[in-house]
Formats: sequence, C-alpha cells, structure tokens
Amino acid sequence: MAESVAIRIDDLHYRYPVFDPEQGEEPGYALAGVSLEVAEGELLGITGTTGSGKTTLCLALNGLVPQQTGGTIRGDVWIGDWNTKRVPIPRLATRVGVIFQDPEANLIGLTVEDEIAFGPENLGVDPREIEERLVWALDVVGMAEARHRSASQLSGGQKQRIGIASVLAMLPQVLVLDEPTAELDPVGRREITQVVADLRAREAGMTVVMVERDPDVLARLADRVAVLDEGRIVAIDEPHRLYRDPGPLVEIGVGVPAAAWIAAGLNARSGTAFAFVEHDDALATLSGALPETDAR
Repeated sequence: MAESVAIRIDDLHYRYPVFDPEQGEEPGYALAGVSLEVAEGELLGITGTTGSGKTTLCLALNGLVPQQTGGTIRGDVWIGDWNTKRVPIPRLATRVGVIFQDPEANLIGLTVEDEIAFGPENLGVDPREIEERLVWALDVVGMAEARHRSASQLSGGQKQRIGIASVLAMLPQVLVLDEPTAELDPVGRREITQVVADLRAREAGMTVVMVERDPDVLARLADRVAVLDEGRIVAIDEPHRLYRDPGPLVEIGVGVPAAAWIAAGLNARSGTAFAFVEHDDALATLSGALPETDAR
C-alpha cells in the first residue's frame, strides 16, 4: 500500500507585498517553484541559509502565507485534502501546529495549564477531554511537574517545551518547528531535541517538519532533509546520502555533520565508502573497520 501523503506542495511561488509602493520595485520571490510531498509520519528536516525561504515555507503550511501576509502567490499547498489558500487559518490550526524560534512568541502569558488548555477551550472541547489532552501533552514534553507554575518563571527551553505542548493539545496531524532551538542555550537545545525524538517514538503517525541549521540534529532526527537556497529546493535526500558529499552544501553555506566530514575525508584518502553522519554510527563503524592493536 502506498504511503499516505500528509503534505503536498505543488509548484509554489510566493512574493511578499510591496511595503513602499512609491519605490516602484517588487521584492523577489521568497519561494520560487517549491514542489514537495511529505509522507504521513515522516520527519522532514529543512535547512538553508538566512533568506533562503525556510520561514516563508513554514507560514505557507498553516495558511498565514498568503491569508495574513498578502502578496503574490502561485501554486498550492495541501494538508491532506485541505488547501491552505482556501481553508480559514483557525480551522487549519486544528490540523497544523506551528512553533516559532522565539519561545516568548509561542506563549500568551498564562500559567502552564492555562497556556495548554487555551486552544482546545477556544474550540469548545469538552472540559474532561481538555484535561486528558493537558495531562498527555505535559507528559510528552516532560513538564508534568510545572503544570501550576507561571510560564513566565520558566527557562527558555522549558517555555519552548510548553509551547510545543500547547500545540500538541490541539491534536494536529502536522507539527511544524521553525528553528525551535535557535534562541536557546545548549541545555535548552538538548531538551527540545529530546522532546522531538520522544514525540516521534510515541506518536509514530504524526508528521513533523523541522527547520534546523544544526546538521547534527537533522542527521539524528530526520528521515529526509531538504536544502533551500534562494527559495528553491536544491537538494533533498536521506541524511546519509545528502551529507555524503559535503562540498556542494558548503558552497551555499549549509552546515554538514562532523561525522560526515570524517567519512568524506576517509573516503577521499583511503578509497573507502563510509556513509555515517552520526557520532555513534561513526564510532561503531570505525571500531569495526580499524585493525586491533596489541596493547602489551
């Protein structure tokens, strides 16, 4: 049986509106012919340099582009059978949840439990079901003990985890994470990365689109990685294939996992065919490939 398609993007072109009509110049296309399918349950990583169109693509997935931003659009984005140009944003929010990089932007200043219950309450969900969703979402992000705290008292990583929980409480089919670790310290980044890993292990049917610049995070979490450059997808593949030749990625300013650099160096010097992209895989592969030495 063919995989179910959660997201389909057909030849999407988008240009933001002119902010100063007197200048008489239209901005360039933020997205310039993006076509893509994401399978149900897949985690698609998206990477690229600043201005490559990553955030614009995220906004197109929940209808903010073009419904709120305006501008010029050609092509279509489908979430299941919903066209994001036609389905109202509040309705799309029941199917697509988006987390942005600023933890403060994902919260509205309430207690933790109120933050998470806010969305379902606005949809008129039965209070008993809201309680079930609240308990489940807090458990997924590992924040059950913070239920009665003020969100303003939390660290950046904790706020981002509560933001994710508030989106999960809406029971979306698609979770979009737009550089969720960009403004966090190393501890916060590890927390969010682990939340995403745990979520995938627990909710195999949820589709995740994760914009991330850290190639080691993408190598660990993503089923596939798409590289955006100047509004176009210039490469897309499984991490061990995408990162096998670092050169083209480095030329456009995209990071490559440290382990992939080691594999590429060994392959070039020794004629090997290593394809590891994660530290643990590199260690296991090289431990088995290197000859044993006599330590006596």
